[in-house]
Amino acid sequence: MAKNMPPYDLTPDQKKGLTSSNQPSSQPEVSLVKPGVLFVVDDEVMVTTSIQTMLELETSHRVLTFNRPDEALKALTKETPDLVISDFLMPKMDGIAFLEKVKRVLPEATLILLTGYADKENAIAAINSVGIYKYIEKPWDNESLKLTIHNGLERSRLLANLRTTITDLSDAQTQLEAYNQQLEALVEERTADLTVAYQQLDSIFQETEDGIITLTPSFQVSSINPAARHWLKTELDLTDPVGLSVTHFLSLPGKPPKAILDYFNPQKANILKEARVGTLDVEISISPVSNVVTTTDRETANPATGFVLVLRDISQRKEMDRLRDDFVSTLTHDLRTPLLAAIQTLGFLEDGTLGELNEKQTDMIQMMTQNNRDLLGLVNVLLEVYKYESGQQRLVMDTVNLHELIQNIGKELQALALQKKQTLTIHVSSDTPMVRGDKQELRRVFINLIGNAIHHTPGGGQIEIFKSEPADAANLVLNVKDTGRGIPAQDIPKLFQRFSQGTSKVRSSGTGLGLYLSRQIIEAHHGKIWVNSTEGKGTCFSVSLPAMDD
Repeated sequence: MAKNMPPYDLTPDQKKGLTSSNQPSSQPEVSLVKPGVLFVVDDEVMVTTSIQTMLELETSHRVLTFNRPDEALKALTKETPDLVISDFLMPKMDGIAFLEKVKRVLPEATLILLTGYADKENAIAAINSVGIYKYIEKPWDNESLKLTIHNGLERSRLLANLRTTITDLSDAQTQLEAYNQQLEALVEERTADLTVAYQQLDSIFQETEDGIITLTPSFQVSSINPAARHWLKTELDLTDPVGLSVTHFLSLPGKPPKAILDYFNPQKANILKEARVGTLDVEISISPVSNVVTTTDRETANPATGFVLVLRDISQRKEMDRLRDDFVSTLTHDLRTPLLAAIQTLGFLEDGTLGELNEKQTDMIQMMTQNNRDLLGLVNVLLEVYKYESGQQRLVMDTVNLHELIQNIGKELQALALQKKQTLTIHVSSDTPMVRGDKQELRRVFINLIGNAIHHTPGGGQIEIFKSEPADAANLVLNVKDTGRGIPAQDIPKLFQRFSQGTSKVRSSGTGLGLYLSRQIIEAHHGKIWVNSTEGKGTCFSVSLPAMDD
């Protein structure tokens, strides 16, 4: 190995991108953390052997040596070196041409050129065109060579990582572009769907016969459809209702204007069966509009951001109901006279006024009489219901002693309870406050409630009539409690409706008007009637009436 020679003075252009590694390094020996694969190519066996021996003794690199460039190129099909060291002057192919071919196969590999001092100038002229990392002059310093190899391996790994990163970024960009195209297609599709839905909603909003009004949280009109606008124009001469309070054009019959606001609940929808726009009778559906916020574990609704009102004209329906009720009233009224005549005639036959009857004829006449009386009772109930609904029922108001009234009713119905071996107990003391009402109508209510309790309670059961303390001291509450079969929860809201036929499990043989008429009577007395029941454990009907002052 030749002795060290003085460094060759390079021009600035020759020094660009190049660093000579022929000078001994004063830096400490570098320990490579990750071994690399190295190719050493030189036509002199002594050179390749000395480099290989030194590196294998002092580093963990895997070193492959070649004395012919073509052999090294052939080995690239099986091996992937991280760093290639090549001599400059070699037969058949110089180091520049060889390293250029290596670079085409392995762009990230670090290329180092070995050159003698005499050949350095020619080598430097070709280095920039190939992109060689460094050149090393012969003879070399081992420490400097190891440091150059270390730095070259780091460079190769950085280039490989950079190439991988660039590839990953390119793949990510391709995927991002694909996702972007999919997103654009989805947005376009959803936009088209929303456009169709909006057009449909706008068509409904504009063309429906029902009135639609949207309100702000402070109950002011924010938008209104043509149907509702027409009603407000014709009924109240309002040409531009936007910004007006709902109390300006909606009202409840017999109640102050602001009473309608009690039906606006920001948490749930509500329905007003009867309201008015001027003189127009309408049914109103009130729905709050809220923004729903989705969190990781649940959805929560913000306070109402407004309300949507759907108004339906029920004037025609109410007129039809009135005509129907008038027809029923007229029909039932006209049935009373022939029914009374038939009952009276059957009475003459039964008591022998029109001649003696045999036993079979007497039984038949009694059955006919009872049937006519039941029919007359139904007619009378229908007439009572009509009178209450139309406001034509006139109550004969007087001071009513409920203690005496309940005691008398208990005596009348005691026999029915005894037939079923039931216990009928009355806990209504003589100090019970008086009420002002129609005694006969109140009697009708309590006879119906107690009679129902006896009917729906099995043999051996208990019926109890008692007074309870109301939340409002101005009222009196009487209860009729039984130990009967009870009422299913889903049937309770239907009990006080017209023609309610028992429950979903047990059908009633009555008219279905008893509880409905009882509610009409109690409400006409400014009171309330309600029921609490547990299926299989019994039922308690409660009646609240305004108590008279002492």
